[in-house]
Amino acid sequence: MKPGQSARLSNHPLGMESDILESHRIISLEEGSESIAEQLSCMEPWRTLGYTAARLQNYLTSPDPCLRCMAIVAGEADELRLVGVACVRFPWLFGAYLELFAIFPDYQGMGLGTKVLTWLERRVAEKTRNLWIIVSSFNESARAFYRKRGFFEVTKLEDLITVGFDEILLRKNLMHNA
Repeated sequence: MKPGQSARLSNHPLGMESDILESHRIISLEEGSESIAEQLSCMEPWRTLGYTAARLQNYLTSPDPCLRCMAIVAGEADELRLVGVACVRFPWLFGAYLELFAIFPDYQGMGLGTKVLTWLERRVAEKTRNLWIIVSSFNESARAFYRKRGFFEVTKLEDLITVGFDEILLRKNLMHNA
């Protein structure tokens, strides 16, 4: 561990502990990254942007003291099912950055994304005032999801991830929720 690294880890708004969210739990991503990466590579926007399962798994497992990757699971301890994933970078632009957020298709439309995002906002608001997200401009459902939850579009980032596709930077001021 490098000098100062432990201070960053302890300052991250999302500790390594698990958290219970009604019938789901949010736990540190320690295993299951291969399954998550496979599912993400078949979902939007990752499929359109050309992300492979190997590239996503590398992201999910690369050591980074400022990044927390969490699995969203359902079920009992002996039969947990992966239902989604969230990765949060902190610090980032006077706030936290939700770098990756997905609820797997079989679990979408049940309000779980809203519940996880609300939980995340409460945790992040304890440490900072901003929550940032970047969405692909073609991903209208994600843009509508975040807009409905109080995020506003800050700017368009042309060709950020893949040439020919723009990304949209969104921000939510968490101080307005207090």
